[in-house]
Amino acid sequence: IEMFDQSGKSLGKTTDHISLSYAYGDGKDQSCRLTKEAVSNLFYQIPIEGYCAISMDGLPTLLETVGTVEVEISDISLQSVEPSWKAGSTVTLTPENIEMFVRYRDTKTGQSALDRLSRQQVFLEAWGAKMKEAYRADESVVTTLYEQMQPYLVTNMGTDQFLKLAERASTIASVNMTVPGEGKE
Repeated sequence: IEMFDQSGKSLGKTTDHISLSYAYGDGKDQSCRLTKEAVSNLFYQIPIEGYCAISMDGLPTLLETVGTVEVEISDISLQSVEPSWKAGSTVTLTPENIEMFVRYRDTKTGQSALDRLSRQQVFLEAWGAKMKEAYRADESVVTTLYEQMQPYLVTNMGTDQFLKLAERASTIASVNMTVPGEGKE
């Protein structure tokens, strides 16, 4: 990833968490471009045309598009902040608790970001399944989602590209968001 000082001057590239590439930007298009470049570099300069970032404030709207989403809690990483969220329990995600589910991590626990990433994957799979159902019932749900998410999106893609992605996504069983590797401190 490319690092920058506080004045925005490049300090060169370093090996670090790929998500930090976003933090070195402006939280908008610059952050997305930096992340796009870092991901492209990770995958041997594979061209990446589009990007889309959603602020945490948009999670309730994203969820409301498909209604409630149920997920299974796979570990105890959330039990200290929500005692009923025990490993093995099924939880209904709502606009009130979605951010805690996808964002929380115990910063005192090493590699806790991996637990969070796992929960994000669980959410995206469950949300994706509900979105597929909604899309099959009414394809205009993608346009509606795109319009409702506008205040929370940073993207260089238009509605037509979102429609194409939705059509493709409706045929995919699941997506693995992780790259094989080993966590180090």
